[in-house]
Amino acid sequence: MLILFLIILFFSNFIYAYDNHLTYVAVNISQATYCMTQTSMWDCITCDIDNSYDNIIIQNGEQVIFGYNKEYNSIFVSFRGSENIQNWISNIQVSQINPYTDHNIAVEKGFYNLFDSLQINIYNVLKDLTFKYNTNQIILTGHSLGGALATLNAFDILYYKKDYKIHSLITFGSPRVGNKYFAIIFESYDIYSNRITHFYDIVPHVPEEFLGYRHISQEIWYNEPNTKYILCNDKNGNEDKNCSNSCSPTKCKSISDHFNYLQIIMGVDGYCW
Repeated sequence: MLILFLIILFFSNFIYAYDNHLTYVAVNISQATYCMTQTSMWDCITCDIDNSYDNIIIQNGEQVIFGYNKEYNSIFVSFRGSENIQNWISNIQVSQINPYTDHNIAVEKGFYNLFDSLQINIYNVLKDLTFKYNTNQIILTGHSLGGALATLNAFDILYYKKDYKIHSLITFGSPRVGNKYFAIIFESYDIYSNRITHFYDIVPHVPEEFLGYRHISQEIWYNEPNTKYILCNDKNGNEDKNCSNSCSPTKCKSISDHFNYLQIIMGVDGYCW
């Protein structure tokens, strides 16, 4: 029995080991989201040829791109971050709402309302792409605000048991999305999820912990030159003080770190042309 348990544990850890290549795929898609318009071709610097681009939603100041990654046989959904990071941080609605049937789950009001305004159109596109590519697997990704929206999209699929299989959720420089209970419930789902952070990036530290916010796991913290990373110990809604939170409370103020992930320059002024 002990041997069987160890075998199961080994393969479980192997299956969910950090996939560095997948992270590079996701960061390129996340940056491409900043570059696309209604008339764009899939020809930006990070528009990888292994991805087929299909659709874009531009609504309520946000945009979401959709396509298919043949390597992972998955539809990708990527949410754009804010175009003006300083104004966006200043205008975060730090109040929490309880929109789920389990009212112990609380999420940031502004993030949730924006996702809620987009979700009908998101699921309409997903329905079409599921039929087109004959797969219900989804890669969800996004940078900054886009990471928060991707997290809410993943939670919506999991919580309401929608007919999609989340291949992976990979976010970059995401803010905190909900309370500790939200983080714990999210962690209870059996999915591949990585929350990538970069050195002293300011955004992963908002909204603040003292306001009742906690990050979901699994944090992967990259050093300043993006050459090494730490797999953080951040289970049960407890953030690892040896990772991104090691710069708290006075040093977590870098905007430049926020716009540089895995040596990809992010944002509307990033690697687009």
